[in-house]
Amino acid sequence: MKKPLGFLPLEEQLALRQAEQQARKAEGGKYFDHPTAKYIFVAMLVITLVVHFGAFVVLGLLDLH
Repeated sequence: MKKPLGFLPLEEQLALRQAEQQARKAEGGKYFDHPTAKYIFVAMLVITLVVHFGAFVVLGLLDLH
């Protein structure tokens, strides 16, 4: 009979978790576990680029560069 994870010594728990993680490698091209995290990352990237471009244009028009 297998012991529940919480009843094993800490070193064995960590070894089991590490073995499970290595057995469950990330698929090629999959960097985000949750689609929501990917959407937030892409949205923040787009917002950052748009704001920087907008600031570049505004400062260029005001000749404050």
